[in-house]
Amino acid sequence: MRDNQKRGEHQVGNASPLLDSDHTPSHSSSFPSVSVCFPAYNEETTITEVLHEAYSLLSDSGLNYEILVCNDGSSDRTEEIIEGLADNIPRLRVLRHTRNLGIRATFEHLYREASLEFVFLNSTDRQWKTSLLFEMLCLTKDWDVIIASRKDKYYGPVRQVVSWGFNAIPPLLFGVRTFDAGAVKLVRREIIERFPIVSQSPFSEAERLIRAARAGYRITQCQVEVARRDTGKARGVSSKSVIEALKDIGRVWWALRQERIEK
Repeated sequence: MRDNQKRGEHQVGNASPLLDSDHTPSHSSSFPSVSVCFPAYNEETTITEVLHEAYSLLSDSGLNYEILVCNDGSSDRTEEIIEGLADNIPRLRVLRHTRNLGIRATFEHLYREASLEFVFLNSTDRQWKTSLLFEMLCLTKDWDVIIASRKDKYYGPVRQVVSWGFNAIPPLLFGVRTFDAGAVKLVRREIIERFPIVSQSPFSEAERLIRAARAGYRITQCQVEVARRDTGKARGVSSKSVIEALKDIGRVWWALRQERIEK
């Protein structure tokens, strides 16, 4: 790590040792295997492009990989499109929810089904490019979790405040900086398997990082530019989800306290 670089922070640039000048992955035999995971809910306008882009990049990379996509009970043509793509994209596994279970349940389902050394959790709304993976892989020699923190968040005022608050709470209550916990991330799979999660809301993403850091796993961030969502509908932040996340903060604090007492 460079002396002038803050601990736990990295800038993702335009070039990477894993990418040649044509943006084709190279020298990837020395990198860990990766389960590339996509949650999908009503993404009929973007899902084809996202999965084709992922397959094109990964199939030319030399990486040992798999692609998982979980359709979370979409009400549009997302499921139909995914089923058609599954016939033509090798190493694509499709997971299905018969009804919409929400983002946390979808993440956890993908995590349970992932089978390779690292798990790369992306989105299907085209805000994040799968090519970020190749730059993040370069950090896996020194780090167990790499978070693609957004330089700019295209949120409204309320969501900006909520996001700030939930990034500020882990360092204050748990002594762990979780960076942008809800962002795209690359995680060593053993972390997912090792820690039981008590959170019942998307705060589970922060809880997993808190538990990992306290156990000695190394967490860093790559600050990246992301695109504005220009299709589909963002779910945003509801008062119910904020309340559930606040409850989870209490659950996590109490669970960790009890675990310390029992040791």
